[in-house]
This record gives sequence, structure tokens and C-alpha cells, in this order.
Amino acid sequence: MKKTATIYLFIMLALSHYVCAQPVADPNSIQLSGVSIEGPLDSVRVALQEAGFTEWGQSDDGEDFYFRGNYYGFRAKLMVSIAKETTFVTSAYVTIGPYSTEKMLEKNRLYFLYKLKQDYDEFTERDNSWFYIDDWGSIKLSVNQNENGSREIGILYLPTAPYYKDGLSMGLRGAIQEVVTENAVAEEQFLHFSGHGQLENPDLAERHYNRYGYLLSAQMKEREGSSQVTYDYDENYRLIRRTLVNSTAGITYINDYTYNPEGEILTQQQKVYNSNQECIMTINMRNSYMTRDDTGNWTSNSLNLTYWEKGGKTQQVTVLQKRTMTYWE
Repeated sequence: MKKTATIYLFIMLALSHYVCAQPVADPNSIQLSGVSIEGPLDSVRVALQEAGFTEWGQSDDGEDFYFRGNYYGFRAKLMVSIAKETTFVTSAYVTIGPYSTEKMLEKNRLYFLYKLKQDYDEFTERDNSWFYIDDWGSIKLSVNQNENGSREIGILYLPTAPYYKDGLSMGLRGAIQEVVTENAVAEEQFLHFSGHGQLENPDLAERHYNRYGYLLSAQMKEREGSSQVTYDYDENYRLIRRTLVNSTAGITYINDYTYNPEGEILTQQQKVYNSNQECIMTINMRNSYMTRDDTGNWTSNSLNLTYWEKGGKTQQVTVLQKRTMTYWE
């Protein structure tokens, strides 16, 4: 079995298991009619069908897929576009119309803008279009003119957040490419993520994700056998517990998490149990973030750590951590 200090580092790399009932959509995503517009086409297609949309065709190049369905009470057309090499959804475009009168067009434009504001807060007007942008993507409402002179209303949904939530499960925001941490205690010093958000770690095998890109289970390679890692989340997909079990070594690690009002990890408590389910070690960690970058990720942190091991005295130490982030464009 790896030494205890090494396990503290590697346990943070095992990613998520979701045991609660899944919500209709991932709250950390751009949604269309309650459907998360992210990830593989097959997953989005099933969710759209569950929401009442019917697929009726696709483009010759296999990059656009066409649906019809109910959009805020109106019969609408929907085009879902994908990146062909990955089949990941890149956009969803809703059209309603055509309209032959200005009065009806304006009435329905105001209606859809009102409904969108109810779901997504305020929109910004620019060049006769209306925009909404958050951490997960953007929405654009516009009026478009057809070749025959008629006009229609178009709503474009553009996901921009990584599909895989490996970084999000570790408290990271945005399209993270690399994280370098000085005085890393509860994570590796160097972390690398793919352009779609997957943690690049060869020690994690047999990964299984849910439909929203959260890892359900994984195997972690150890010197003595391998460990099964599972995660629990709350209804907002915030990590609340990570469990690592190494049956060969007879050791179980449980990490519990709490959050501050900004949604950042405030505390971590790690308990280690032997094969007799006896607690042999406890570590309590509390973060005090001091600085953040423009994306909202902390760049300096005062970590207060309280450590107890069976047969020893409780020890307390404060660690000053600094880190730099590189993002995918």
C-alpha cells in the first residue's frame, strides 16, 4: 500500500459517483426546455425525446440533426449540430415561424424573451438581438428574414463549458487545461485536463460517467491491488462525499465536503478506517481563499489542517498555497 502521505495526494484524483436520483437536467449547463445541451448526441437525443421532441432527419454531412417539438407552448423546429469527430453537441438552434405580420412577430418575440428571462435572468440587447451568457454557455434570440420576405424568430443555444465535470468536482471552474499548485496537500502538484474536461491520469481506469459528464465510478491503481472510488453529490451536483475502498489492503478512506456561500469548497474531512471499521486517522482541512483569477478560481489559499493518527497527539498546521491555471481557448 502507498504511504499515507501519498494517498492524501492521490485520493483527490478519483472522480465522482452519483447515488441520488438524477435531476431532469444538469444544473451546471445551458438548458433547452429542461434538456442539458451538452455532451454526446445520443444522450441529448434521448433527453429531447423524453421532453417530447421528435427527430425527423439530418443533413447530408451528418453534422446537423432536425427535431420538432413544443417550445414554451409553441410548435417549433430544432436543429442540433455536433462536432463529427466526437459527436459532442456544439449548438442547438430553435426557429418559430414564419410570420407574415409585424404585429404577431413582435408579440411572440416579447413572449419568448419574457419566458427566457424567467429561466435565465436578464438578457442584454445588441444589434437587434438579445443575449444571455453564464459560466456554462450562451443564448441568443434574434429575428431573421427568409428569402421569400417572411421572418422567423431564432434562439441559439451555445454550450461553452467542458462536458466532463472532473475539474468541477475538484472545485475548479472554466475550461481548465493545467493547474500547478505550490504546497499541494489534498491534490497533485500538477493536474492536466483534456479539452472536454477529462482529468488526464493513467492511474484511473474503468471510468464510467453519467449522462451529464460526472464520473460514476473508477478504479485507482495501487501498489497493493486497486481501489474502488465512488462519489456522492447533492441536488446541485456539488461533491459532498468521496469514498475510496482498497479491499486488498483492508483500508477505507472517506472524504466529506462543505461549501461556502460562493459555492467553493470550504472544508474537507478525511477519515481512514482499517478492516475492522476502526477509525485510525482523521484530517480536517479548512480553506481561507485570499485571491482569485478572472475565472473565479483561487490563486492563493491559507489551508488550516488538523491531523490525528491513532496512538498519537493531535497536530495542527497552517499551509500557504499558491497556484496558477492555464485554460483552453
